[in-house]
Amino acid sequence: MHRIRASLKRWVVGSGVLAIALAASTYALSDTTYGVRTGVYTDASAGFLGGEVVQSIAPSWYFNPNLEVAAAGDRDVVTLNGDFHYDFFQDRPYWVWAGGGPAVIHRNMPNESDETNIGANFLGGIGWKTSSKVHPYLQGKVTLSETDEAVLAFGLRF
Repeated sequence: MHRIRASLKRWVVGSGVLAIALAASTYALSDTTYGVRTGVYTDASAGFLGGEVVQSIAPSWYFNPNLEVAAAGDRDVVTLNGDFHYDFFQDRPYWVWAGGGPAVIHRNMPNESDETNIGANFLGGIGWKTSSKVHPYLQGKVTLSETDEAVLAFGLRF
C-alpha cells in the first residue's frame, strides 16, 4: 500500500510540474506543440508513459521539457527532462533531430531507500509530417547518470 501511495504522490507532483510547464510555455511563445509518448526503459525492462512540450526557441532549435513515468516489477522510475534539440531537413516530409539536456531521475525501490540522481540525456529521433495536426515520431535516448539508461519511444505530437 505504501508503494502505491508513493507512486501516486510522484505521479501527482510530476503531473503538476508538467502542467505548470505547459501553461507557462503557452503564454511565453505561440509556436508550441504538445505530445504524448510511450516506450521502454531498456535497463529497467519497464514500459513508460510520458508527456512533453515542444517550444520553438530559434530557427530549427527547440526546447522540449518532458516527464516520463516507468513502472517495473522491482522499481519505479520517474524522470523530469529539460531537453533541447535541433531539427534537420525542414523542407522534407519528415523531421530528423538530435539533442540533449539535463535529467532528474527518481527511482523508487521497495526494499531499499529511494534515490534521486542528476543525469544528462543524449537523443535523436525522426518524426513524420502529416496532413493532420497529429505527427507520429520515434526517438532513442541515452541517459548518463549514476545508473545509465537507454530509452526507446514512440510518440504523437499535436
